[in-house]
Amino acid sequence: MIGQPITPQKPLIPHEPTPRDDAKKMVSEILKRVDQLIHKGELDHAQLEIKKAKEVDPRNVYVFALEERIAILKAEIISVPEEPVKIEPVPVPVAAPVPQPAPKISTVQNLTNPAPAIPSPAPAVQPAPPAPPPPSPVSPVKPQEKREERAFDRAGNLDSYRQALNHAWCDGALTDNEKQQLTELRVVFDISNAEHEQMERNVKYECYRNALLRLLTSNPAASSNSRALTDLQCTYQISDEEHLNIQIQMMNTIQRKQRDKVLVIDDDTRLLELLAASLEDSGFDVTALSTSDEAYTLLRKFVPDLILCDINLETSTMGGFTFYEKVQELKNLQSIPFVFLTGLTDEALVRTGKELGVDDYLMKPISEQTLISTLRGKLKRFKQLNKAMASPSPTMAAA
Repeated sequence: MIGQPITPQKPLIPHEPTPRDDAKKMVSEILKRVDQLIHKGELDHAQLEIKKAKEVDPRNVYVFALEERIAILKAEIISVPEEPVKIEPVPVPVAAPVPQPAPKISTVQNLTNPAPAIPSPAPAVQPAPPAPPPPSPVSPVKPQEKREERAFDRAGNLDSYRQALNHAWCDGALTDNEKQQLTELRVVFDISNAEHEQMERNVKYECYRNALLRLLTSNPAASSNSRALTDLQCTYQISDEEHLNIQIQMMNTIQRKQRDKVLVIDDDTRLLELLAASLEDSGFDVTALSTSDEAYTLLRKFVPDLILCDINLETSTMGGFTFYEKVQELKNLQSIPFVFLTGLTDEALVRTGKELGVDDYLMKPISEQTLISTLRGKLKRFKQLNKAMASPSPTMAAA
């Protein structure tokens, strides 16, 4: 009101900077330098600055993403071959002509016949400078190459952002600081809202699935401990429905790992589909291929529990017998049951296969019951032999 003295307000207490604020400020300054160095192409120097930033704040998502980006840029530079340096020819200067001395005239000739006037020498014409070499033609960048380059850069940006998301979600839901850093990264890497939502959802589920697996592995009793599971759900902000879906996926994965793996090779695609469907329905984990070449490439990094192969592979570079011999050269596959399928009744072929060591022959056409029972019998025998070899013999135990 007018006439009343104005009560002076208390001065606001200034915010005292915390160690966390100091660290954020220091990292922010370092990242500005890193961004400038990246634009200048000084990637090694930028990498050293990133190392300093990680020492100050090792959990900073922005630092982690920029580190990934620098690694991608350095890999791109290594993959591009250097063009040979073209040495331009140096023009050789042409020497100016040397003026010749005037001829001498005797004294008598000078008195009787005056010497004709000697015309002054014309100025020496300087040679024209050599024409500069034509510029080396620049090969035009094809539209396809431009598209591939843009696609490569885009894939690198998406991968870097996904790595940053994984780093942020690995220990649970995002903090406000992590959200802010990811928002800045979305601008840097040009990530749309739809791309962010899809990647974050996938990363969130993956991190929760890994955390749940670690919990159940370290503490099997946790599966019946609703409190432990509830706490984990809260940490990753997982709903009951999401948890149930993830748990079902994990159980399916575990059951799939427990199923016997059968590799089937047949160049008759129709029969191959029927065999695969029949074995899948009977509980086998089936990999079906139409050529022995594909199968051999796969077997160098994959170990099935049994191989079922047609003996007459017309579309492959290796027939059935050759393929079997190549498989036996792989030490980790020498004891795997190998069964031939054949429509040939030639006793010589059957005898040859058995001499090579093939476990069994199945004649086409074959009933589903006979096929399944034969494969199960071979797998059972194979597991019994492995168990017997793994357990010590009575003699060894007594010793």
